[in-house]
Amino acid sequence: MGSQGRVTISTVARRAGRSISTVSAALNGGPGVSQATREEILAIARELGYVADPAARLLRARHTGVIGVSYMPGQAFQVALVDGLYAAAARHSHALSLAAATPRHEEIRGIEELVRERCEGIVVVDSRIGVTELMQACGDLPLLTLCRESQAPGVDIVRSDDARGMSALVDHLVSGGRSDLVHIDGADAPSSSIRAAAFLSATAERGVAGRVVPGDDDEAAGVAAVTDLVRSGALPQALLCFNDHVAIGAVLELRRRGLRVPEDVAVAGFDDIALAGLSALDLTTVRQEVDVITELAVRHLASRLDCGTENPITELPPGVRREERADGASAFIVRPHLVVRGSTA
Repeated sequence: MGSQGRVTISTVARRAGRSISTVSAALNGGPGVSQATREEILAIARELGYVADPAARLLRARHTGVIGVSYMPGQAFQVALVDGLYAAAARHSHALSLAAATPRHEEIRGIEELVRERCEGIVVVDSRIGVTELMQACGDLPLLTLCRESQAPGVDIVRSDDARGMSALVDHLVSGGRSDLVHIDGADAPSSSIRAAAFLSATAERGVAGRVVPGDDDEAAGVAAVTDLVRSGALPQALLCFNDHVAIGAVLELRRRGLRVPEDVAVAGFDDIALAGLSALDLTTVRQEVDVITELAVRHLASRLDCGTENPITELPPGVRREERADGASAFIVRPHLVVRGSTA
């Protein structure tokens, strides 16, 4: 049936010879309708192919059950997290509403739009905005940040144990005989300071040389860092990059200069995005457990929404620890896993 012949609640009411209010009550399980009338109206609705309008249902509902998500579409790992959030929300009968932060659409503006759209909780993915500003944009709505540390009162977090992941990378490279390591940091990216500090701590504990050089979160940062290291004559035995995008840029620039990976310089990333596993890159990295992170995020935030659809998390998956923070906020720290491939082997 085309758009001109779309079956509405008015269509069902006309066929049944009933008022729209009676048909609405019958279709939505409301009171004041006999069982016989309800069954008659439901049968007519099925015959006509009536499908409820979800937008109209949300407008009538006291609770929408919609979770707002703010993210940056240019980062492959953020897109993977959004995909995981969609799957987790579907499993728990919630819907997502997305706000993409782009150069011409600021993150705070997007969050404010989510609030106006009647989202009942907000997930902010890997944000660089100050937590106080995020809280102001969310108003009274529950706020959960993904893949970012925060001690802000009332703000829940779910993130990977970045320090553990970086320590595992250092262990792997040192055990392979590398004793001169450089970390390309992520500038002001949320996890950058944690990973850089963990790198310096791990190299110091193992008695090997460890240096941190400026970077960012994209391929250009890897290219720039390698260029600077070559020009200064300080190219190390191994590069541990803030994320896989930086590592990919580093690998491409090393190869452009005729250097072999891993024979001349080993390269490792972080996140395990899809490109990392391609045979042309074969990138050693740290896998953040996207499905675990997003499942915890949706379940925990849903328990805050007061929709009566979810119970608080009482049993944690393997490899997850929970910390109780100020004002009842919770932090879920998820163990990542080292993935060894040819770029360091």
